[in-house]
Amino acid sequence: MDHDQALSALHAGDLVETVIQPAEDANGWVLVLVSKSGEQIPYTGHTGTEKVYHSLDHATQVAQEIGFQRIRVEEKF
Repeated sequence: MDHDQALSALHAGDLVETVIQPAEDANGWVLVLVSKSGEQIPYTGHTGTEKVYHSLDHATQVAQEIGFQRIRVEEKF
């Protein structure tokens, strides 16, 4: 889901939170959008590929710009 789609879905009440977690295939962080039903949807760029942020602060900033009140950070050990 790209930025514009995420904005629309959040304002429509279809998304409840975002989770920031380590990227599996790159060194950085990804946003996962969580729907009311619990579905986890990757946040993508306009090309449709998952966006990777190289700092936790930048990933958090993007989530806040979209408008998320609930931002959870998950680290895998």
